[in-house]
Amino acid sequence: MELRSIQGSINEYEFMLFKNYIAKISGIIIQPEKAYLIETRLSKLMLDCGAASFEEFYEYIISETDPAMPQKIIDVITINETMWFRDTMPWNVMERVALPALIDDLISGKKSKIRIWCSAVSTGQEVYSAVMCIDDYLNKNNIKGVDLSNFDFVATDISNRVLETAKNGRYDRISIMRGLNDYYRTKYFENSGTAWEISPKIKNAVKFSRFNLQDSFFAFGTFDIIFCRYVLIYFSDEFKKEIASKMYSSLADGGLLFTGNYVLYDLFKDDFDTKPYSNSTYYTKKKVII
Repeated sequence: MELRSIQGSINEYEFMLFKNYIAKISGIIIQPEKAYLIETRLSKLMLDCGAASFEEFYEYIISETDPAMPQKIIDVITINETMWFRDTMPWNVMERVALPALIDDLISGKKSKIRIWCSAVSTGQEVYSAVMCIDDYLNKNNIKGVDLSNFDFVATDISNRVLETAKNGRYDRISIMRGLNDYYRTKYFENSGTAWEISPKIKNAVKFSRFNLQDSFFAFGTFDIIFCRYVLIYFSDEFKKEIASKMYSSLADGGLLFTGNYVLYDLFKDDFDTKPYSNSTYYTKKKVII
């Protein structure tokens, strides 16, 4: 039976092979209408290993001839859309709701550290936005005895490629324009001709590491704020539920979870309180009542 080509040179059978493989190694679900992502993003890897078809390329992958190939596929297939201070809601909630209470906990000794995790950090704009937001808040409010050393910023991503950009903290002219206003650019960046480099004070506050959300969260400990924004939409319903459960376990009581500008009531209704804010929604972990 002839197999129909659903996007250029990839046929239905080959698409299913790679759809299942990508889901296995990353949790990401590629829908049939996005088959072009497999073809366009994996074609060079396929040619580099000498395969004449995607089926032959798949056989090469599972032969484990190149142990680095799964990571190479993750690096090219992941969608790394990001920008500075994406949406206004999280940053307003940070400044008006979260930080006043958390800083009071620091000053009173109730907490020794405030811990923040950006769980799909891409090229770093989100976590650096969080650091700048907090540093600026501390400065504007003349808060004494609290600085960035009182915060742990953990940033993870499944892609080594984007993590390298994030760690370097250097951005081209187009990247720097996406969401970053003049105030923050002037205060926290230096222009080195072809690139804008973020202040060492901001860059050094962040611990970056590669992490697959399919793995256990246990080693990270608990956080006061978790960003898991615009990531869940790429996963299966089953995997979304698994992540929601692990996020719940990773948050301190009353901790905040930001997921992006979409509402996932069914996913979070049992363990989280839904918090509407300025036409958007964030979540807080329900406190355990004994």
